[in-house]
Amino acid sequence: MERSDIFELIQFGRDLGLRMVMATCGYLVDKKSITKLKEAGLLALSISLDGASAQTHDAFRRTKGAFDSAVEAARIARRADMRFQINTTISKLNLTEVGAIAKLAEELGAYCFNPFILVPTGRGEEIADQLLTPAEYEKLLQDLLKLKLKSAIEVRVTCGPQFARMCRQSKLVSSQGSQTIVNPGSGCMGGRGFGFISYKGDVQTCGFLGISAGSLIENNFDFAGIWQSSQFLNEIRNPSLYKDACGLCEYINICGGCRARAYAMTGDYLATDPICSFGRGDKS
Repeated sequence: MERSDIFELIQFGRDLGLRMVMATCGYLVDKKSITKLKEAGLLALSISLDGASAQTHDAFRRTKGAFDSAVEAARIARRADMRFQINTTISKLNLTEVGAIAKLAEELGAYCFNPFILVPTGRGEEIADQLLTPAEYEKLLQDLLKLKLKSAIEVRVTCGPQFARMCRQSKLVSSQGSQTIVNPGSGCMGGRGFGFISYKGDVQTCGFLGISAGSLIENNFDFAGIWQSSQFLNEIRNPSLYKDACGLCEYINICGGCRARAYAMTGDYLATDPICSFGRGDKS
């Protein structure tokens, strides 16, 4: 929102036929700017909310007033009839507040609550000690499934591919007539149905795994060529190459594990997702 050309960029994307959305912490979102965002063609916002109170969120963001800014942005978006979702990075710092954050998301009028499981990379390296233990993570997945079943809004999980496994294990992933009880979603889509382009033009699986599959600038902006021929991406797409518990897991083709978390914690993107206890007997 500090870019003077943000509205021009959104309009340019829309003119190309792209679905333009934007992530925000709420900073500089007001009645005037939300109107300009809509006029430029923005379809939706994601607003980061990492605590159910100012005390928790502001401590996580290290900025006083961050909570009030995010909540006010959500209210402004709702009044302007702009769709928005609430994104929450889950760590030990806010694990006990997940239910309260989800409830707040409903009250604010979000169409979706989207918890992200912490990947200790980038700025996340500073709070690597707040990564959930395997036992905490498994319990969280169970709680998120219960939340998904009762929530009035959509609940999606990002960087938590084991949630797809949890849904299938629950026996609730079945159809009654034409109605599906639970949409299990998919595991990690990085390098498969999801791609990421960094600010330097590097093609990546996602924003959390900082390995370049190739530079668009150096390859004549041939995204398809990089996407299809990259050895790195083709290794990511081949679960038979995965190691240890992930390589032996019966749900590997459904879940896939978090390759970014494996790389951040072990230096090997084909290693086991370090916070998954399934099949390892590791409940610590």
